[in-house]
This record gives sequence, C-alpha cells and structure tokens, in this order.
Amino acid sequence: METLPIDPISRLIATRQAEEASQASEPRTLGRDDFLQLLIAQLENQDPMQPAKDTEFVAQLSTFSSLEQLIDANDNLQSLAVGQDNLINSQALTLIGKDALVEVGDEISITNGSAERLVYALPKTAQSATLTIFGEDGNPVRAIELETTADGRVTLDWDGMDGAGEPLSDGTYRFEVQATDLDGEPMGIAMFKALPIDGVSFGAAGIVLVSGDREIPFEQILEIRAGQPQS
Repeated sequence: METLPIDPISRLIATRQAEEASQASEPRTLGRDDFLQLLIAQLENQDPMQPAKDTEFVAQLSTFSSLEQLIDANDNLQSLAVGQDNLINSQALTLIGKDALVEVGDEISITNGSAERLVYALPKTAQSATLTIFGEDGNPVRAIELETTADGRVTLDWDGMDGAGEPLSDGTYRFEVQATDLDGEPMGIAMFKALPIDGVSFGAAGIVLVSGDREIPFEQILEIRAGQPQS
C-alpha cells in the first residue's frame, strides 16, 4: 500500500484554518467582566423607590464570587493540561533513535538499498524454518533459513540481496514463512517489523511517531525497543 508523504506545513495551515472557522461560528459566552457590567447596570437603573433588597444583592455578589472561582479553577486546569501535554511531548522525543515493533503482515520494503528489519518469535523449537521473499512477478528472489531454537524474539537483518548476491531494487516485496516442529508438523511463527523512529509528529490527532515517510500511531505499536544499527 502506497504511503502518502507527510506534509506538516500544509497540515498545520489546514488545522489553523479549521480552528479559526470553528471559533468564528461559536456563540460568545458571558465572562466575569460581562457579569460585573450587568450587575452595575442593574444597580444604576434600579427604581430608587424600590431598590434591590440586601439579600438579593448579597446573593448576586455570591453568584459573581462563585463565577470568578470557577473561571480561576478552569484557568488552572487548562494550565495543568498544557503542562502535562508539554511533559508528554518531551517524553515522546526520547523515543527518537529507538525501534517501534509493529505487526508485519506479509510485506517487506527496500528503501535506498536498505531492507526493513524483521523480528520473529518461535512458539517452540522447530525442525526447520524458512523465510522466502518474492518479487513483483511472484517468483522467489531469496530464501533465508531462520534460527530454529525458541529463544525469545530474533532480529533478522536482510541485506536486500537476492539469492545470487545481487542487490534488489527499491520497492515492496512479499514474504512467506514455512516452519515445522520437531514432529514434522507445520507451525506458525509470529512476525513483526522493527521500524526505526526518526521523529515525532505533533498534530490535532495527537502524538504520532515517524519512520521515514511513514507515520506510526501509538495504537499500532506493540513494543518500543532499543535501536539497532542497520547492517
């Protein structure tokens, strides 16, 4: 599936335009200054022969005081939320240089001569395990024998070469894994991609990690690992 290039400038402009349009359409709400002006206008225009009772005036002042406290509390909550957002943003920046483990599907890409890093895990010791990579024409271009010992997750760095040791062109390739257990029965292997985190995007949808020209939402990430240099 083709990934559209990220254009943060255009996205920021569109976001600002949407915010301005939303603010222009929102009805104006009364604030503390409006409430105080209404109270003063009421006192200036009251009937001098039947002025407002003390209890009514005290009740109105109490309402104004409560309104002021609510506004101050809302301002404090907004400041707290901004502080938390800044803290989360700064923590997200520490992920740059690490690897994000995501579900792989059955595709692997080569970009600028470097293949994506695969990670796999055997549920138990296998008799044999082979990863076969297919070209766009559906023909196999490389077969790689995988480790057969169940010992946690194993990182596979494919060098982007075909079976004859020739570099393959940039693009997306399909792969298939076949494995058998010690009894010769077929067994499944969990496959993942370890994508290097090159940056962090801060948008209206929240924080998104960036790997090359791809955005990785946090809900797609299974694990964050220490980055490993490409071989």
